Amino acid sequence: MRRIKALCFSAVLALVAFSKPCSVSASDFSIRFMPTYELALGSKTDGVLTGIFSLDWSPFTVRTRDEIYFSAQLSPSVMLAHNVDPVLFCNFGAAAGYTFRVSDRISASGEISAGLWTMSEDTKRNLKSASGISFGAKVSGNYYISPVFKASVFLGYQNYCYTPKPFLQSIQAGLGISVNLTRSIFKSDVVSMQEIETQPLFPIFYAHYDTNSFGKVTFTNLEKNDLTDVEISVFIEQFMSVPKIVATYDKIAPGEEFSADLTAFLNESIMNQMQKQLTDALVTVRCKNLGQQNNYENHFFLQTLTRNSMSWEDDRRAAAFVSAKDGAVQRFSRQISLALKDKIETAPSANRLYAKAIFDVLKAYGINYVVDPTSVFSTSDTVAVDFLQLPYQTLLYHGGDCDDLSILNCSLFEALGIQTAFITIPGHIYMAYDSGLSAEQADSVYGKNKYIVQDDKVWIPFEITVSQDTFELGLKLGIREWNKYPEEHMLIPIHEAWTEFKPVTVPESDVSLQFPKDALR
Repeated sequence: MRRIKALCFSAVLALVAFSKPCSVSASDFSIRFMPTYELALGSKTDGVLTGIFSLDWSPFTVRTRDEIYFSAQLSPSVMLAHNVDPVLFCNFGAAAGYTFRVSDRISASGEISAGLWTMSEDTKRNLKSASGISFGAKVSGNYYISPVFKASVFLGYQNYCYTPKPFLQSIQAGLGISVNLTRSIFKSDVVSMQEIETQPLFPIFYAHYDTNSFGKVTFTNLEKNDLTDVEISVFIEQFMSVPKIVATYDKIAPGEEFSADLTAFLNESIMNQMQKQLTDALVTVRCKNLGQQNNYENHFFLQTLTRNSMSWEDDRRAAAFVSAKDGAVQRFSRQISLALKDKIETAPSANRLYAKAIFDVLKAYGINYVVDPTSVFSTSDTVAVDFLQLPYQTLLYHGGDCDDLSILNCSLFEALGIQTAFITIPGHIYMAYDSGLSAEQADSVYGKNKYIVQDDKVWIPFEITVSQDTFELGLKLGIREWNKYPEEHMLIPIHEAWTEFKPVTVPESDVSLQFPKDALR
């Protein structure tokens, strides 16, 4: 007897000591019902039938998914003997245990218990009341049917102490069914969002966001088992028709973090954004938890900027504003093409003829270079938001700064079928166009070394800010500025930039603008 008590006491101390590295998790409360048969040791009884009712509390998680639990138990029992009426007694106890999770659905548990048993007086059978302390231990194998239900089989030892000898010692065996009250009554999230990072949405890049991230979200699996068939989706109701799946995982281990880059298939309605605002967005995690489907949703806000907004982390981004399909650009380019149709065949360079015509038309139309004091291109701040005009806006306003004029000129060239490029130098952006010539031909048309050879094309740099001066001055300054910064200049072909930042056109770009017909006579 003393040895058994010592073993139980040692087990309790081991549980307390082992709980130090534990983490306190969201407490789970469960109820267990365990029909039990007790085989009496050293007694002439036929056995004991017991029903154990247990209220379990699991406040600690060990090694990600093992559990330490505590129980309050009630055990009404019936002692059976041959030719004797059944004897009723009841045991009230408490237990502490440890559950070792072998796999997602299988675990093993060990628990020790102690309590007080009592038997009421029965005068008819001349039985006196009796009571005493009890103690015992159990080991069980458990199967998780679902996050709510768990089935088990167990084997144990129970001692109902009395003086001068035990009232009953028995070997226990039985089945059990456990219901997780926390899960069945209250909604419990299977994942937790640890962090979400987002960048402002630039409407001009709405097509870009289909394959490029505007943020990142990170989750953690809160379950003590693997989550399977995990799917993360994003939905911005104001600018999306359906949610977009941004990440999938076959399996996420307990306690494991998993993340997704936020992308979205936005529709063109975002181009109506005239004021920056906070936009509601939703990220959803769909997964299976022990075969049961679970959804986790979290709302967050995105800052949506105006359609003219852009930042200069990547100079190629400005190519999204270059549109050969801009309504006003199409109208101007058609007029230029009609005016030059009889001159193309005899011109030494068709592209030079078109370039000169574009310059003359914009000059006659009254396009002016206007220094924008709020522009951030000339600064080193690549994150600050700049305001860039769409081509039709520059025509409508009769002017713009260097990036606005570059966008307008490139759009007109592209509408006429001539490929263009941005040229960037410290604090300035301007343009170049494809000469359509070989280097030897360009020597005779533009002069020796007055061009840039890149990607098997001969590019002609052109300074667009001299819009009210002469075409020749634009050519002269274009190559001079390129040569001035041999280590810092860059030529960015628009068609290459379009592979990453697709051009955007708005319906209202087809405005009624008066084409200066006399400019090409």
